[in-house]
Amino acid sequence: MGRTWLALLLSLAALTLLAMQSDSPWSRLWILVPVSVAAALLVTWRFGLGGLAIPAALAALAVRVWSPWMWCVPATALTGALMGAREEGGGPTYGARALLLVPVLVFAAALPFAAPYPTLVAHVDRELKAGDAQLVELARAVGSSGPRLAEFERTVADNARVRSTALPRVLPLVLFVWLALLVSAGRALAARVARLLRWPPLSRARLRDWRLPDVALWTMLVGLALVLAPWPVAASTAWTLLLASLLGFCVQGIAVVESSLLTRGVPPALVLLTLLFVFAVAMPLFLLTVLVVGVSDAWLDYRRLEPVAPDGE
Repeated sequence: MGRTWLALLLSLAALTLLAMQSDSPWSRLWILVPVSVAAALLVTWRFGLGGLAIPAALAALAVRVWSPWMWCVPATALTGALMGAREEGGGPTYGARALLLVPVLVFAAALPFAAPYPTLVAHVDRELKAGDAQLVELARAVGSSGPRLAEFERTVADNARVRSTALPRVLPLVLFVWLALLVSAGRALAARVARLLRWPPLSRARLRDWRLPDVALWTMLVGLALVLAPWPVAASTAWTLLLASLLGFCVQGIAVVESSLLTRGVPPALVLLTLLFVFAVAMPLFLLTVLVVGVSDAWLDYRRLEPVAPDGE
């Protein structure tokens, strides 16, 4: 029990430290999102659908505050409540958990239509350019000078121009991935609180079982259609839907590869090292390969054809 308390306090301390290193409004979200997810998950799990009152109350608060960024808190809390409702009967698999992130994806996809979105993009761009300036100063401090320093400054400036062009389209996706990680942190907090309360442990899912529902294919196709459509207003939303679904299928491809290796007796540690090595050596090819495997798995279901895994795998 003492270790559980220590783990819980260390988790909260880490989130607080990250919040202190971030600017507003993101600084508050480091704490608000995991705590709201944990509360909604635990209440819904143990006391039924009445736990949906938590995201409803947070949505009412977001309306009162009238801040677009506050809407991600009820969205993530709703994901936590949906996870809690699925805990009985073995709990959701990893793929099902991804489906439960739909409220967060809807928030990220709708964000570009919010009036303050251009201000947010400009703010993030300024912060990144300030980081570029610090990087140049660091290069100068460690002894770079003359043509080498000038070449480095040109490279940083060119990267900044490309980044500024892509930022309005990729920022919602980055926000979605960050909020998904905070949801995972909230689930981890809920698991530790449940242990302290002597409740049954939360379900655990394996990466090898990751399988997205068929609706993810429709999300990918809708995103692709919007990307190809002559509708510039929806460009950021289109790229968010498309890239988020492709990212999910990349993870599904990795799950297929991991499952295939494990069922053939490859030790888990060697599987992890192999995946990390291939990713580091041939990242673009690796991503393309696992993406193709993940998307095709939606039709071919490779793992259905695998032999039964040995005991203990």
